[in-house]
Amino acid sequence: MKKIIKQNVILMLLVGVILTSCDLELQESFDFVPEVDLTDPFADMTAWEYIQTRTTLNDEGKLSGEELNYMIAAIKKAGFEEYYNQTADTTRTYLLLNNNAFTGNGDIISMVTGSASVADGETPEQVMERVDTPEKLHILRKILSYHIVDEYVAQVPTLAETNVRYYFPTFLTIYDSSIPEEDGVISFYRRERWEMRVNYAPSILPSTATSGGWNEQVRNHNYVFNNGIGHYLNDAVRNRPY
Repeated sequence: MKKIIKQNVILMLLVGVILTSCDLELQESFDFVPEVDLTDPFADMTAWEYIQTRTTLNDEGKLSGEELNYMIAAIKKAGFEEYYNQTADTTRTYLLLNNNAFTGNGDIISMVTGSASVADGETPEQVMERVDTPEKLHILRKILSYHIVDEYVAQVPTLAETNVRYYFPTFLTIYDSSIPEEDGVISFYRRERWEMRVNYAPSILPSTATSGGWNEQVRNHNYVFNNGIGHYLNDAVRNRPY
């Protein structure tokens, strides 16, 4: 008898739950809006338009090592604005040389002017005025040409496999057709943690590309422009000596 009463009580509770649940209103549908904007913020800009925005000074009012002040001055001195501003070819890769690449190890300033020193208050434009011979200008143009790749190199899908070296032609032989094509090639390599490296040894490239500080880790990746893609470097790279 007690068992029957207990079963009836449970049945009544279940019926009550069913009846009350029918009175619940349906939840309104809504469109999910992600908090993170996944669009490419510079996709409407050329590489040159983007580069010219990167001139912010640090908290002390001095040039920040991560910005592109020297690269802007170098591109103008070389007369290479159109290389970075063209839109006919959208598959180029621009290796963006930050201020550290000009003043730190590898020291582009020294290579193109003959002296690594920068006077107090001397601007990047004034430094580039010291590129005052055809020979110095030729070196500057070769350096910049090594940092424009004639293919679109993204971490994925371009570098599809990790721990594999991919080889790409640069603009060096486009700037100077007398240079052998193999001298204008550099390599890209993606490690397991998505880190990208340029001219990472061991490689089929000559030691002038992979040793002595000429191999470099990409600092910031995948800046998508309307004429290609950009990656930041903290030092210059090359195949053969400039």
